[in-house]
Amino acid sequence: MSKRKLKSSETESIPSEKISKTIDHFCEFWNQNVDDIGSAQLADMKARTKNAQKLELPGIGASAIYKGIQDFDVPTDSSEFSNLGWNEGILENMTSVLEETEVDEKSEKQIESERQTILKLTAEYRDLLAISNDQDGYRSIYCAHIIQHLIRNKNLIIGNKRKLELASVQEGGADEATIESCRDSGFVRPVVLILCPFKKDAYDIINRLRRIVHGDSGKGEVWNKNRFEEEYSGPTELPTTRADFPEDHKELLLGNNDDAFRIGIALSKKVLKLYEKFEKADILVCSPLGLRMILNGDDGNESHLISSINLTVIDRTDIMIQQNWENLQLIFTHLHSQPSKIDVDISRVRKFYLDGHSKHFSQTLMFSRFSHELFTSLMLQNSQNHRGLIVSKPKRTGTLSDIDIPLCQELHTFEVKDPNETSDLRFKYFVDKIMPTLIPRTLIVIPSYFDFVRVRNHFKKAEESFVMCHEYANRAKVDRAREMFFHERKSYLVVTERWYFFNRRHLTGVHRVVFYQLPSHPLFYSEFINMSDADTSQRFLAILLLCKYDRIRLENTFGTEMAAAVMSNKQTVQAIVSQ
Repeated sequence: MSKRKLKSSETESIPSEKISKTIDHFCEFWNQNVDDIGSAQLADMKARTKNAQKLELPGIGASAIYKGIQDFDVPTDSSEFSNLGWNEGILENMTSVLEETEVDEKSEKQIESERQTILKLTAEYRDLLAISNDQDGYRSIYCAHIIQHLIRNKNLIIGNKRKLELASVQEGGADEATIESCRDSGFVRPVVLILCPFKKDAYDIINRLRRIVHGDSGKGEVWNKNRFEEEYSGPTELPTTRADFPEDHKELLLGNNDDAFRIGIALSKKVLKLYEKFEKADILVCSPLGLRMILNGDDGNESHLISSINLTVIDRTDIMIQQNWENLQLIFTHLHSQPSKIDVDISRVRKFYLDGHSKHFSQTLMFSRFSHELFTSLMLQNSQNHRGLIVSKPKRTGTLSDIDIPLCQELHTFEVKDPNETSDLRFKYFVDKIMPTLIPRTLIVIPSYFDFVRVRNHFKKAEESFVMCHEYANRAKVDRAREMFFHERKSYLVVTERWYFFNRRHLTGVHRVVFYQLPSHPLFYSEFINMSDADTSQRFLAILLLCKYDRIRLENTFGTEMAAAVMSNKQTVQAIVSQ
């Protein structure tokens, strides 16, 4: 498909004239008054959800708008975008980085519009859950936003320090009003947290930060650059044995895939200090595992280091779902917590930190290639930003078109009233209704490892003939399991989504597939079905267990329209037949 680079005029609506002095999202963000009543309203997500507004946003599609303290005008087309009030150098450097991205000609208008919307919402300090494949675009935007925020923050601190110094030499020293007006800090120095799954992501993000600080000239110092290159770069070419893998898996195999890391970065004029101690860093770039290890793990108990975060970015959340989601959940329980010890001038700490309202003055940006119920849940549970939250819910086309065999999809819907009972009811339906119908050479796909353990234990207790492929099994065990299944020495093969995600190996001998739940990754549904070794003269049977809480996964895989039709059907069992 033809690709070209977007020109700066297409990626930015920023006028070339001097930036207007009237727009100052930074000051608007900090100067908002949030009293106890406002705090309670922001914490009441049930009421905010009830009153959420649904709108189509340019580039990112259908979205849910959760109101903050004040109403805000949501753009309906890019012509409404005004300038951002950013430093012109940062804008120029960001534009230069964005221009390097090659995009499909068919998608360029959509990508241009998407970037405009993400840029506007990010610059206005809104919380955002964006569903996007434009990784180069949104990364460059949030990196520029981070640098803009840090520069403004440092300038404010320097200005207030000078103000206090001048007041202190006057007779009587600085008065109380002056001291109160100079509150500009948190409990600790780090104010930006970037979470990403692998070192290769951190490598790309940090290089973007460097380019936005230094520009194309490259003039500027980077401390510990050689060490960073050695520890965070990785292979750029695939082994020849992996040449036939899907494109998204090839990307996964390239670069440094270490998922346990953390690095502190300090910004000083045009010097980027890598490997700075966390207590002296402005930006923390970590994997969820790497950060958890110092919050509540083997490497320490340093939760105070994330008590004063202003900007939190969760990048490539769809990859993190294949790691350990609990690490991310634990990090959010420590964010904005009151530290047990304070080693800072308390007179400079902003009042809302002391009052326990810091979570209302913190922006969260989450990016993923596809939606997931856990992503939405994490944002709704933790977003209390006084500037509001936008959750992107774009219309999906689904991945059923990737299926290339005659197919009968048998959809079994079980009733759930309490979401906490979903796991129990899914297991009961599987045991009562699906297990009696299983035939030899059936592949059983189970996304959740906890559900996998439950089914495995039941199979063992019932002395069923089965083998397993899961993320904790070594290569030899997996190879033996696949061989036994193929030669029908075992009837069923039980596979976890995480094992398949990281290995993407073709399974042979499959005559039927049962999806205990739809995979998180929408491509996997069709990939498992296409593994069929059954007689092609008959339709292959795929059995899927569904409940109303699987709607997001269903939309990702079946498409928004078909998912609505399936969910509105009152029959317990539905059949969809395709050629």
